[in-house]
Amino acid sequence: MKRMFAGALVVAALGTLGCGGAKATGPGAEAAGTGTARQSLEDSRASLRAAEQAMSDAAEKSGSAQAFADFVADDAVLLVEGEYAQKGKEAIRAWLAAHPLEAEGKVRWTPVRWDVSADGTLGYSLGNASVESGGTSVRPAGRYITAWKRQPDGQWRVVVAVRNAAKTPMTPPAGFTPSSTLPLPEPRALVPAQVLEEAKAADRAFSAQSTAEGMGKAFTAWAAEDAVLPQGAAGIFGHDAVAKAYAPFTLDKIDLRWEPVLGDAAGSGDLAYTVGRAIATGKNEQGQPEVDHVKYLTVWRRQSDGQWRYVADGGNSSPGPQGP
Repeated sequence: MKRMFAGALVVAALGTLGCGGAKATGPGAEAAGTGTARQSLEDSRASLRAAEQAMSDAAEKSGSAQAFADFVADDAVLLVEGEYAQKGKEAIRAWLAAHPLEAEGKVRWTPVRWDVSADGTLGYSLGNASVESGGTSVRPAGRYITAWKRQPDGQWRVVVAVRNAAKTPMTPPAGFTPSSTLPLPEPRALVPAQVLEEAKAADRAFSAQSTAEGMGKAFTAWAAEDAVLPQGAAGIFGHDAVAKAYAPFTLDKIDLRWEPVLGDAAGSGDLAYTVGRAIATGKNEQGQPEVDHVKYLTVWRRQSDGQWRYVADGGNSSPGPQGP
């Protein structure tokens, strides 16, 4: 999300997933074709979970700075509150060394959503972080969105992460599934750069609608049926919940516009992410104009009708218009 203007930024936290395998069920799984294809999707989802669990385990042993440095890509990007993006493995290591996630105790991460592209090369996850101190006290600490890319050696690496604090955990509603069960689009084999351009075009059109009709209408129109936003008291799950949450954000209250700056995509043509900068213009309590600068990560999935829709979106503030 570019930003939720209800008095607080999107809550998210860099994190990791739980253990165990994920099963692909429902129309989306059947659309994958043969049992072998379905198993391949299941394996990719499970391997992504395993990578995040390994990163979490490493953090307990060697600290968050070293663990994340070992599990992020060389050109990874970390979005943290109030600063421009931390870019590159060493910059992320340095920032986490100065702001260790385990400063107040043992950090644990629990996913609520994770999924991968049809070809198993790109994935994403989002969920909750908590801190355990004294062996007994556990409290919510944050929420996160991460984008992952499978490297040439077969290993998953974090390529982008959004990290923010939160006082309450995301709580999925009954019936919510951790991976998509929606019908899949027709398979494609494309150059990833071509797929990314499609996603960037969707992101720009998304912004154009926000500028013309208001962010409330835009966030509703571009949300996938199973979109998840890591904000609010318990998170926002599904298109209808997005529509309800964003209805108050009309054009007369806030002007929100943005542009994608970087990103990546899967060659299977069904999953991509964009990272960019946004600017919001509204009014403060005194009725005076107020400008807010934001950086964001949006995860896009191509739907069965061929349209791109966001499935996850989060961000935090920037000190100025540059960046992310």
